[in-house]
Amino acid sequence: MSQQKTVFESVADIIERISGVPAGQVTPENRLRDDLEIDSLALIEISVAVVETFQVDLPDDELKELRTVQDVVDRIETATINA
Repeated sequence: MSQQKTVFESVADIIERISGVPAGQVTPENRLRDDLEIDSLALIEISVAVVETFQVDLPDDELKELRTVQDVVDRIETATINA
């Protein structure tokens, strides 16, 4: 196993830092709004942190489409592959 964090682990850390939900309790299946109770402002903060951390573009219209933690991970991985 690599010393580097996985994309999921990094996203979980970002969620913890912004929303206060412990990273250990974040799962790929968690719904951002319903399960983790992330509001619109926190979601914007998470998207800014994702953009800064992973150097990917995350337009506002795509942000609305992200429902689960896995959606965020998939978007990052897709953006990284296409970069």
